[in-house]
Amino acid sequence: MAANTHWTRLLRALVEVMDDGNDVHLRALRRVTREAARSDVDTARVIFDADSRPKPKQFAQALTELTSRSTDGTLGGLEPNAVLRAHYANPLALEALCLAVGVPFSDATEWFGPTSGAWTIDHVTKLLAHLDDLVQGRVESLIPGSQAARAVELIDNPSGGWALLDELRTAGAPYELLLEQRYVGGVWLLHKNKTSSFPNIAAANLLCTLLAQRGVDFRRASSVGGEARQRDLQELSGILDKRIGVVVVGGDGTATFAVTFSAARDGGTARANGDGLLQIPVTALPFAIVLTGLGWAQRPETDRLARRYAGRLFTERSVEDLVDCIESTSA
Repeated sequence: MAANTHWTRLLRALVEVMDDGNDVHLRALRRVTREAARSDVDTARVIFDADSRPKPKQFAQALTELTSRSTDGTLGGLEPNAVLRAHYANPLALEALCLAVGVPFSDATEWFGPTSGAWTIDHVTKLLAHLDDLVQGRVESLIPGSQAARAVELIDNPSGGWALLDELRTAGAPYELLLEQRYVGGVWLLHKNKTSSFPNIAAANLLCTLLAQRGVDFRRASSVGGEARQRDLQELSGILDKRIGVVVVGGDGTATFAVTFSAARDGGTARANGDGLLQIPVTALPFAIVLTGLGWAQRPETDRLARRYAGRLFTERSVEDLVDCIESTSA
């Protein structure tokens, strides 16, 4: 078909006349949905919000905060009280200590941290005991053929202990160790996990910018970079689902259109996300989904989304068509 085909418009028209028992219609739906859901967002190739990561200087300051409170000026000489004071003085200190041992701070918080509120001496005592056991090689895996997860340099040098970490801290780490860490930990993996919602925020930015340029009133959820509370959007739209991202508002203050956003880099994520999106209630309010990522185009769940939501599927490539759809539907 022609390169300038309006796939999203064609999809809406096709869904309107679909006969679920017609095999030709089903094949046509698969073809059109694949094109309409084609996204150029590949999170393996881009980094969102890169400047939010802690910089080397900040980690150096955090480590200095820790060692300045140590009994002997080393990481190995840290006591729970000193770690807690360092944490209050520098919020990155506790995370830096965990990363030095090879434990993501999110995991440390889940295992030993507070369910709400601030870290206490009891939390830090348990965490530090666990970190010390890892560094000293006292944690054994009960699963044959595996070992406790810890910093790769400690796995390479099982007897290195805190002295090895302090040597790397003061003398510097060889570049080949950095490469090994990238191999086992992935490039930007932790940061990408922390910014997994950013493709949705970027898509919402595109949509909301165009809506504002055309003078269309809307409310944007805080989960996609706006200020509206989710419960307020659910009340406004009448759609009881926490995934509502943008609600378009008419001149009388009532909702005229709702949009949600979903990102999927691969087919597995698209399958999981698609199953969830299919649970969003269908109401009288027109509803659209903006899909980003390479995972959507090939998944059968995307076909079902098209059929369930009147073919109103878009990507970052077709946001302008979405705005046209919003304006024509809301008129």
